[in-house]
Amino acid sequence: MSKSQALLATLNQAVRPAVLFFPALLLAVAALRQAGPHAIMLWMGVAFQIGVCFLYLITQNNRPESTALAALALYLIALAWLWFGIAEEDWFAHLAKAFLLVVSLLVFALQTLADSGAPAIRRARLLADRLACRKDWPTDLATCRTLPEVKALRGALALDATPALALLTHQRPEVRVAALSALEFRKEWRSGQVELVLQAAQRAEQPAIRVAAVLALGNVEDRNHIETVALFLHDTSWEVRRAAIEALLWDNERRWNWIRFAVRRILADPLFLTDGPLNHDGQMLCADAVKDLIGWCAEKGALSTRAALTLGVHYNRALSEQTDESLVLDLRKQLTNPQTPACLRLELGRVLQFHQELDRQALENLLEPSNPAPLRLIAAEAIFLERLDGPCKANAMATLRDLARLPNREIALTTADIIQRRLGVDLGLGLGQPLPPIHSRQAAEITRRAMAWATQYDTPDDQLDDSRPVPQRISG
Repeated sequence: MSKSQALLATLNQAVRPAVLFFPALLLAVAALRQAGPHAIMLWMGVAFQIGVCFLYLITQNNRPESTALAALALYLIALAWLWFGIAEEDWFAHLAKAFLLVVSLLVFALQTLADSGAPAIRRARLLADRLACRKDWPTDLATCRTLPEVKALRGALALDATPALALLTHQRPEVRVAALSALEFRKEWRSGQVELVLQAAQRAEQPAIRVAAVLALGNVEDRNHIETVALFLHDTSWEVRRAAIEALLWDNERRWNWIRFAVRRILADPLFLTDGPLNHDGQMLCADAVKDLIGWCAEKGALSTRAALTLGVHYNRALSEQTDESLVLDLRKQLTNPQTPACLRLELGRVLQFHQELDRQALENLLEPSNPAPLRLIAAEAIFLERLDGPCKANAMATLRDLARLPNREIALTTADIIQRRLGVDLGLGLGQPLPPIHSRQAAEITRRAMAWATQYDTPDDQLDDSRPVPQRISG
């Protein structure tokens, strides 16, 4: 807060009680100039005024409109009290009545003007003109969204978006980004204003402008507008696609039937496979969305992969926010069901392992050779992590030996990572380092060491003895 703002806040805190208590002061002076029952009546008015003022201040209601209404009520009540509580008219009574009446009318006029929105619109136009005339802009267009002037303009546009929309034809892209950012997730739109924003997004060459326009339309309710925004899911810029996901999915329970086909197309497009899951910060995916994503996991190509990744993010968020035993049981059932698509089972295994929700029975089922190799690795690592003993541990060791022999370098590297981290066998991996590229010499050497380890420990499970010496064993 600047010094001028701090000074204005201090003045407001000092002036507000003075304005509210002033009618009581006038009544007290008038009571001193009267005698008998009229003086008593005026003193009762003073007590009433003071009591109401203290009650209002105790509530700490600092809204300007509530202060104006309280002042108007207090001044009018004091005027009525003076009107009926004075026996003989004198110059002070006339002066006090005139002052109370003028102040009441002035407060009423100012409140009416404020309710009309004229001051807010005028302030919004001034802020918009200031943005249009600004010369010093950040080099990164996306940074324009966080400028203090943009935040101030957003607050001034509560009643009408016209001042910001007038900047959409400005020649500087920084001004257009700032104007659209001031409209981010706006709820109230007048006729034709949404179309102006859509036109600005469709004509803009800079991704930052399209991002700001898409986020500005995040709260529109018309189906045609939402379906038009969904077209930006196929934008060439990752930032625009990410903004479209955020703008559309935050209210997916109401919109899913309108956007599901657009979402399916973007998930199935191999050009956007590297975008990963549809991650957003809004409400959780609705039941219809989850049902559709589970069905899409059974299809081929990028659609199944990205649908499974999206469900993984969804379930991980659900378990992180609140552990639901029924959800955990349902996820375990899907995980151990061979009919569940393999990509979905893999994501469910990772989620349940991360939240330590894999029970002993599920882990034993996942160790079966009929399961995909990544799932068997997840189960083996979970068993060593939870320090399970007996046949479960022996089966996990046998699983690692089987997977270390597979002619798949990617699986062999993952297996070697688990062997080194959980069993303490040095296979050449760097501690805390990512796995090497699968076509590198280091990967080939690590794979050879893993196969040698598997051959060395190729003994029956019932004769497995963890105490026997292991070459090149490391701590951890």
